[in-house]
This record gives sequence, C-alpha cells and structure tokens, in this order.
Amino acid sequence: MHPVHLGNHIYTMSSKSSNQQQRLLPTTSSLQHNQENNSSTSIEDDKFAIFERWLRINGAQFPMLELREYDTSPTTDTTANDAVNNFSTSEENVSEEKKDSGPDSESKGVASLHITDTTNSSSSTQSKSVEEDDGSKEMRGVHATQYIPPQTKCVSIPKSCLITVEMGQSTPIGRQILLSDLELDAPKHIYLMIYLLYDKKVNGNKSFYAPYYNILPTTLRNMPIFWTEEELSLLKGSHILNQINDRITAINEDYENILSVIPEFSNIATIQEFQWARMIVCSRNFGLLINGVRTSALVPYSDMLNHLRPRETKWTFDDNTQCFTITTLGKGIKAGSQVYDSYGQKCNHRFLLNYGFCVENNIEIDGFCPNEVPFELGLDLVNRRNRRDREVVDKDGEDDRDAERECWEKKIAFWCRGDPGMGLSSYHYLYGEGAAGSGGGEGVSASSSGEGLQSAAAATATPTSSSSPSTNIMQTMASMTDASTTAALTEARRLAHPIICPLKRIRVCVSNNENTRILFSMLRVLSCNLAEINRISLGGRLISNGGLPLTTTTAAQRLFGIPASVSGSSTSSLRTCRDIRYPINLRNERKAMELLLDITACSLSKYPTSLAQDNADLDDEIAYPKYSNRRNAKLQVRGEKEVLHHFSLWARTSMHVIDIISHEVEIEKNMLVNSSLSSMVRSASDGRSVEVDTNGVIAPPQNEELGYDYLIQAMEDDDDCHTTILRYCSDVLGAVRRDELNRIAAQNVVG
Repeated sequence: MHPVHLGNHIYTMSSKSSNQQQRLLPTTSSLQHNQENNSSTSIEDDKFAIFERWLRINGAQFPMLELREYDTSPTTDTTANDAVNNFSTSEENVSEEKKDSGPDSESKGVASLHITDTTNSSSSTQSKSVEEDDGSKEMRGVHATQYIPPQTKCVSIPKSCLITVEMGQSTPIGRQILLSDLELDAPKHIYLMIYLLYDKKVNGNKSFYAPYYNILPTTLRNMPIFWTEEELSLLKGSHILNQINDRITAINEDYENILSVIPEFSNIATIQEFQWARMIVCSRNFGLLINGVRTSALVPYSDMLNHLRPRETKWTFDDNTQCFTITTLGKGIKAGSQVYDSYGQKCNHRFLLNYGFCVENNIEIDGFCPNEVPFELGLDLVNRRNRRDREVVDKDGEDDRDAERECWEKKIAFWCRGDPGMGLSSYHYLYGEGAAGSGGGEGVSASSSGEGLQSAAAATATPTSSSSPSTNIMQTMASMTDASTTAALTEARRLAHPIICPLKRIRVCVSNNENTRILFSMLRVLSCNLAEINRISLGGRLISNGGLPLTTTTAAQRLFGIPASVSGSSTSSLRTCRDIRYPINLRNERKAMELLLDITACSLSKYPTSLAQDNADLDDEIAYPKYSNRRNAKLQVRGEKEVLHHFSLWARTSMHVIDIISHEVEIEKNMLVNSSLSSMVRSASDGRSVEVDTNGVIAPPQNEELGYDYLIQAMEDDDDCHTTILRYCSDVLGAVRRDELNRIAAQNVVG
C-alpha cells in the first residue's frame, strides 16, 4: 500500500465525528468543561481523530484499541477520580502510569506515554505558563475496547509511517552532517531530530507526517532539562543535577557543532526547538532491526503506550509484513484495561532524565529495586581519613613520610592499573589539607588543566621500571605550560603524597550484584596499608601454581575472585582495583567498612531533607501532586537515600560482626600462647538472645563470650535483616573467620 497524504480537507472533520472516536470516557469535570469550551475542545479532539484516520488510511491496524484522555488535575469529584483510577490494570500498578517516557541512548527503544499540550512552543510562552502547567494535567493512554487474548497482534504500523535514522541522513542537512564527520553526542537521535525539524519547517502541514507532528506535545515541561530553578532545587544533593547539566551541555554543543559546518541550520531550528526535538526523540524512539539493518525509529501510535513492569506486551519489526507490531503476552488484556509497554528495568534517575517521570514503587515482582546511587571513590578519601587517624608512625612518634609516600604511590599505581589514558569520570589535584571539591582545602579541578592532566594520569597508569609513579607524574606535569598546573606542581614537590588523585564512579543499588562487588573491591584497595598493597599488587601479574605468595590456592581464589577452573591455568592475568573480591584480612575489611560508612554519611549530609521528611512530603498529594515535577523530584531523592541508608546499615552491621570475629581470633591466639586459657569457648551456648537496636544494628553483646554463630542466627531470625547484609556477614565474613581460625590451628599443630 502506498502512503496516503491527508490534505487540508481532512482538517474540516466535524467535532461530532472526532468526539465519537476520541473522548470515550470523559470525566464529569471534563464534560462540563467541554460544554463551556466546545470550540477549543473540538480542535483538540480533531487532531487525534485525524491522526488515527491518517494511520488507518496508510494501512495501520489497531482495531481493539482506543486512546483515552486522563484528567489528573486535583478534584474533589469522586466520580472523576474513580474514572481515572479504573484505567489501571488489575494488578493495581497505577503508579506505573506515567508520561512522555522512552529509551535513552544506552537502552533499547520503547514506547512512551503521551502528554497533550496545546500551548505555544516559544520559550516565552512556556515560561509564562510554567507555574500553571508542568505537563502533568492532561495525559493520554491506550486502552483495550474488548478482551485481547495472549499472543495477539494488537498494533501494526506499516514501515511507511515510521521515521527512521536513514530518512534523517537523506535530508540535505543530514547529508552535510555525514560528510562533515562531526562527533555528536547521540548520532542516531540527531538524525531522527534532523528529519523531524527539517520536515516540519520545510513542508509544514503539507508534510505526510503532519498528523503525527500535530499530536506531539509542544512543550516538555516534565523533562528535567526544562524544569524551573525551584523544581531543580528539590534535587539538591543528587548526582542527577550533574547529569541534567551534562545533558543540556551536550545538546547545546551538538547544536553549535552543526551550525559550525551548516550555518543555515539556524533557519531550520532555534536552540529551543533543537532541545525540544532531542527530548521528543529521546523519550519516544525504538531501537529496531529493519530488513537486517539496525536503526532507530519514531513509531506513531506505538509511542503512546505507558510503562508497566512486568511487561505484558512485546514489540518488533516484522520483515515479512514490513510492519512494526505489538503483541500481547501473559494472560491477555481485559476489556477497558490500559495496554502497557515496558521501558525496561531501570533506576528512577534514568526514567526521570530520559522519560520525564519516576515510578512511585520501583520494585520488580521478585522484590528487587533497581534504584541506584553513585559513589565516587578516590585516594583523597583515604587522605582525609588518615589525617584524622594516622596509621604510619615511626619510633620517634613522628609521621613516617617515606613509608606513607611509598604506600600512596603503590596505591596510585594499582588504582590506575588497567585504565589506559585513565578514562575516568574526573580527576582531582591533592595538596595541602584538602582536595578539589572535598571542602577541606583548595584544589584545582580537571577542567582547569585540560589534556595535560590526562597525560599525567596516563603516566600513572603505565609507570616505567626505571622510575616511580610519582616521578612519572611530576616529569609529565613539569612539561605542561598552563599556570594552574605549574602552581600545583610547585606545591606538590614538598608534600608526602603524589599530586594526582583519579576518581572512579560506581553506581550501586540494594543488591549484591557485580557493581556492589566492585565497590567493595575498591574500598579494600583504598584501605590497604603498605604490606597489604604489596600483597595484592604482585608486580602487576597473578601467577598460578605456586607463584602466589599466599598460604593456599583457595585463599588466592577468594582474594582475586578467580573460579577454580581458572586458578589452575598457566595463564597469568592483570589484576586491577576491581578484582579484590575477597577480604584481604580482618583489619583491612573493617577499614573498608569504616570508609563506606564515611562515604554514605557524607552523601546523606548533602541533602537538605531527611528520608523521613521525604516520606512525609510524599504523603501530601496536595503539595506534591501525582505525576508533578515536584513529586518526581521527591521520588528520585528518596530512592537515593534508601540505597544510602542500606549501605550505611551494611557497614555498621559488618563492623560489629568483624569485631566479634576479631575477638574470637584473639581468644584462639591466646589459647595457643597460654594453655591456661584453653578452657575458653568461642561462642556462648546458653540460648541467650541477641539485642537489635532501633536502627536494625546488632547491639554489642553484654557478655564477650557471645560469639559469631549467635550473631548470624539472630540475623537469620530477624525478618528485617536484608538478605544482602546477612549473606555477606554469613558467607564472606564467615569464610574469613574460618581461614583465620584454621591458620591458628595449623600453627598450633606445627608448634
């Protein structure tokens, strides 16, 4: 079927006809509003009726579906509220019903929820109405008009109605961008944006896609890059503020880069229109495989499905029919129920940044919560801590600067190992009592020293055999010419620590997943003393079959997280700060937990409100209405704080368990030295209970004979003890305990 263009005559459809197709279940309040504003409502309804008719004429099929509009404005009309609530599924996932969402550049394309917005797209109009509408007042979704069985194709959109990356590349602007070889932040998004902006500007209402363009929201107030200062202030303390700024910078840089090679592009789109197009594409594109070519596309109608987990539909491009299709899963969809798409298992920060919403209860069916928080780790953290609690002291009671410097240099080398050119998120110079951005003293950020700083970092990552890491850094920095680097170098020559401190960022959630294991590995490296860093460095290589200066093969496997099948291989492998998957020893593990506690406390202190206050605020749906930007901001920071409190509890509980294990180990050592202590036992056996304080942390035992086994049993009996903490204390720390006790027992046999 050839595409059919809807001419201007289609736009004269009567409001009666469009109302029959579009406004199927209006609320009581909206019915009254329609009577008072029949003219404007007819125009609004007409454009959606025209849109659906355009699709059907060109071969699209969705016979069992209809679009519905939701009135989410605050009202005391219970009839209206019930109508909105009845749009939810039987699983009562109302909180998943959100607006303008879609995939970011890192994920597969998914459908989005549609917001209707009839305001003018100019920046002046948007700012004028900002206090009145944040995009949450009028939303639409797709509903079933009848029962839809499972494995039913409920949507079919022909390829002729899709807008693809290749179409953007074929425009005059797209071809010039291809020839210019510009480096763009999100190339696929850019070409979709180019087609959208070029076609709208050049062809206007004569465009084949005009009916689709006309139903797109003209403002995207729900997207954080368009939030007001007051709304952004609700995110204070969150790393997402940096991500929002980075997103704005990336979009603006893409615009300026295009103008640098195609100045006439300014006649196609202003920077405001370019930003709008970027977020339209970001929130609506699908990643598809069309006729063997991987591409991205805007898919009219399909991008209006709202988000729900677990998924109840799946989508694909059918090469046989040359159509984009959506198929039902599971038990099918009841008549009147909303038809959802799943945008994937994501942290709320990704939902908010790329889709413009947060999920109220972002928990999977198995209880897993994908909400994350970023931890930034670097040697400046240890620098600040060691200045409070100096560990290396010489016999005269003065700082052993040489030993401390040697430890620091070896940590730097190991910390940077495996990162060619570093490729890290940021760098800080350390000098004086503080570090850049640490609040403890002055510093120079990476942005002020440009590529020279990365060269210095590269020198750290690949030290030569003839010079120490710090020598390489200083030699590299000495060749730089910018004044700030020279000043930092001059200051650094008289200090005990190397100059550069790379930061590594790791995102973690409430789970013992790969990222959590990497976090703990990095904490162990940062907490090493000289003997421990020597032990894990091993000259940069891990050599099997007796080459390890460790007591047992099992210990080596645990220390480096190596499967048994690999440890027996003759292949040697490079170890990095990500690979210390087993505690080095009790001292180091406790220091690592202390560092984790410091990091979580520091992160929590950056928020102006507590977790308890956030929960109280979210209970107030007048001050923080459903789907509003204010509420989404609260949901975002609350999720981060929940993760931080979890890791704080993990650290405090672990420190207590490590203290108990250390006490038992000391008892065993004393029994070995003094036979008179042989009657001492490692744990109590009289059935006494273990007290847990109000924070869920096991309280210190009243009797020192209360041992590890009782602690673990108490944690297992406590329904509020999270399984990640229990498994760490039971499995990981339990293995360390067994190794320590076995080592002492072996020494006793030898003696």
